[in-house]
Amino acid sequence: MRAPIPYSPKDYLRDHGDTGLEAPLEDDGRRHWLGTEENGSDVLARMIHASRIALGIGFIATGIALLIGVIIGGLMGYFSGIVDMIGMRLVEIFEAIPTLFLLLTFVAFFGRSLYMMMIIIGITSWSGYARYVRAEFLKLREQEYVQAAVACSLPLRSILFRHMLPNGAAPILVAASFGVASAILAEATLSFLGLGLVDDPSWGQMLNQAVQSSTFNWWMAAFPGGAIFLTVFAYNLVGESLRDALDPHLKKNA
Repeated sequence: MRAPIPYSPKDYLRDHGDTGLEAPLEDDGRRHWLGTEENGSDVLARMIHASRIALGIGFIATGIALLIGVIIGGLMGYFSGIVDMIGMRLVEIFEAIPTLFLLLTFVAFFGRSLYMMMIIIGITSWSGYARYVRAEFLKLREQEYVQAAVACSLPLRSILFRHMLPNGAAPILVAASFGVASAILAEATLSFLGLGLVDDPSWGQMLNQAVQSSTFNWWMAAFPGGAIFLTVFAYNLVGESLRDALDPHLKKNA
């Protein structure tokens, strides 16, 4: 009752004959706070629902990349030698794969799928996390508490992920914040090119409507574009704050 946004993201208002692009708060008896898009649906309702897709892709894709990167990077840094050499060659192979072009290829051959986007972004972006974990574990494996854990014959899983990983998590968390932002930008780019999800709200797809018609629709550029910018900027700030809170060198100086 009296909802501030009385429209669903797919409410195209087909019972009205003049549905289409409409600037915010035009006096037509239907109050749209951020205007409407080309199908007559409310921009604010679609932006709110599009945030679920953007954040879902960001978190799940980054989670997949973190899982793979932490495991491979931890083994590379702890064992070094031949394991490190093979792992670095694998990292270089995956860093040479362009994520956007791989997404475009899979969309062309297998159709548009949200889960496919998550998996591809996660599989192709783990190499950066592996490098961070490897660098931290190369330093931490010489620490006394790690040597003590080895002398006590603790299992490898406990040494790597219970004792070493928490002490090297600060740079990984910062990288993860950038990874979430990159995954959101990748999905927005696909949607802006018209290769995103079909009939589902997306910030990139709405941003594309700003220049589709003969006139520039400013509200379709300002609001979705602002949402992308603020979300990416917020995750960068979160990563920096986590680094400041978890970095032991900064705590010592304070």
